[in-house]
Amino acid sequence: MRKEVIFKTYMLLFEIEITLVDIIEKEMIVHYGHLWRQLFFAGCGTTLQDNLTLLFVLNPLQPIFTDYELYDLCVLVDIKNALEERSSISEEDVNYVIHIFQLLNQKKALLLFI
Repeated sequence: MRKEVIFKTYMLLFEIEITLVDIIEKEMIVHYGHLWRQLFFAGCGTTLQDNLTLLFVLNPLQPIFTDYELYDLCVLVDIKNALEERSSISEEDVNYVIHIFQLLNQKKALLLFI
């Protein structure tokens, strides 16, 4: 796989993590105040795969993501792990990351607008 495509995929995965934090932040501040980051990140870690389980178990976050969206996030973690292990990913995986990135940006725009 070309280095440009791998770099683009890494950048999109990073942007997805930032978008997820933006989405989560709004709801967490309502329930936990400005200490939400300590509560959220102290429990696990600082990456998507470290904190994915919290999206399933924290009550304020459960209504934000559908089961399908959580499944998509799990697939993204698999793609990121493959990249970190220097395994090749398919063009379909790259397109999947792009698609999820677009969906999360739409969700972010809707949630932050409300």
